[in-house]
Amino acid sequence: MRHLACFIVLFFITLCSIGAQAQDFVLQGRVVDAETGEPLPYTAIYVEKGRGALTNIEGDYRLSVSNQDVLTFSFVGFEKLKLKASEVPRVIQLKPFSSALKEVEVVPIDELDILKQVINNLKQDFSKHKKDRQGYFMRTLLKNEEDSYLIESLMTARSAVNLREEEMLSGRTGLNYEGNISRMELRLTNIQKVTEIGPSAFMSDYWEKAIKPLHNLSATRKYYDVDVETLFGSEGKKMYRITFRLNDKERSKWREEYLSERRHIVGTAFVDAESLRLLRFEGKVENAFQNVNWHRQPTDISFQMSYDYSQGFASVNNLAFEGGNEKMKYKGVIFNVQDDGLAASSGAVGDNILRAVDNAGFDSTLWDRYDIVKRTKEEEAATGLPLSADE
Repeated sequence: MRHLACFIVLFFITLCSIGAQAQDFVLQGRVVDAETGEPLPYTAIYVEKGRGALTNIEGDYRLSVSNQDVLTFSFVGFEKLKLKASEVPRVIQLKPFSSALKEVEVVPIDELDILKQVINNLKQDFSKHKKDRQGYFMRTLLKNEEDSYLIESLMTARSAVNLREEEMLSGRTGLNYEGNISRMELRLTNIQKVTEIGPSAFMSDYWEKAIKPLHNLSATRKYYDVDVETLFGSEGKKMYRITFRLNDKERSKWREEYLSERRHIVGTAFVDAESLRLLRFEGKVENAFQNVNWHRQPTDISFQMSYDYSQGFASVNNLAFEGGNEKMKYKGVIFNVQDDGLAASSGAVGDNILRAVDNAGFDSTLWDRYDIVKRTKEEEAATGLPLSADE
């Protein structure tokens, strides 16, 4: 009997141990640059079984995991980091690639040939996959001096090279934390046009005439000063950091045509040195405009986007943007949810994203499956939706 009692005790201890090992919990933390300590906004966090999240603009994240899950933290230009969930510290430090040259790596760079191949790769990807559609999560915050408006939605979009033809599946909006009705006039807001942005953008009437750094080689040579720098990672990994600045001649022109259709995009591209595939782009537009309160208003736009090649082409993985003027400011993030089960809907955005979200309605079964990007305090304050349980 004594042996039987011992066996039963050990059996239950083992069960409890197994249960503890598989216990689910909410993991929260921040991702930073290991050298500067600065937050790394929009860092991708993947769990091996396919789930994942994205850090917000402050570098913070929240993700439901079990302590046996293995998480990969990935930000282009930085070393990837893999950790078991039970071993993840509160602050994750990612080490940036180095720009220090090594003697064995000092090889002349043909900048023109690099640009040509990067642009050709993007054109081929669009030509072959322009109808491919992916599922995305989107959050956009609109603010003026008095009010704020938060939009959260699940949608699909054409994803090759740049986003376009968004269709809403499910969505919800918030009107100030107290639940007041917003006084912002948003009936003609064209915020959704910003989501079509990219260093190369196709099938977008808003960006069709814009000067883009990786859309056409002759235009790149005409309008930009280009600087190519080699970055070195561990295990022989190498990428190019390519900076595009509008040259002096063109910069003097756009100052005279601030609200013209000749918007220009400047910024920095991160390119895989072996495949010459575009991995990430950080950009800015200094002469764009937005429709606010029935008026066309000048706006600056800053953005960053990264690409996924798991399906063999440059598919937009995530896009973050912000901009505005004295009338209204906005910021948003879009993240690929990598779920083939998301089907296209008839909720096309059209001229107004708010109307499309309202028409799509709210499907709680979809939202139960996605908790992608942790809200910032500013976003929480802008919504009448309840705070998360762990907040």
